[in-house]
Amino acid sequence: MKNNDVTAEWKRLQEECPALETNKAAAEQGQSVQHIVPFKLPINAQQRKNIPVYSGFFAYFPRAIAAVAQVSLAGGIQHGQTRETLHWDRPLSGDELDAMMRHMIDGDWEQVAWRAMAHLEKHLERKEVAA
Repeated sequence: MKNNDVTAEWKRLQEECPALETNKAAAEQGQSVQHIVPFKLPINAQQRKNIPVYSGFFAYFPRAIAAVAQVSLAGGIQHGQTRETLHWDRPLSGDELDAMMRHMIDGDWEQVAWRAMAHLEKHLERKEVAA
């Protein structure tokens, strides 16, 4: 995605979700930052049971999840954040696939995973907004 495309996408998302306006200010004040598209698990019991967050994800990859969390913190600090203000500064993060491939070439697997998760999150958000 080119810079112009990222800027246009960011502006479009800001219009669709007014909470974006408060994200940077909230993070600077040490408050939690809202997701672009708010997410909640389904309320239907069977649908919830079909999302095995622990047994189907966390239990499989505890080391990988911890390593990606460390990359997230290091990246936040690199961009002037602290543990208390850590947030995904999405306007700075628009080239997930290119960045992921660069990290793949370098063998930086934690960064590859972070970029893949970022791309997947944005993809799923776009699907929700389109639905």
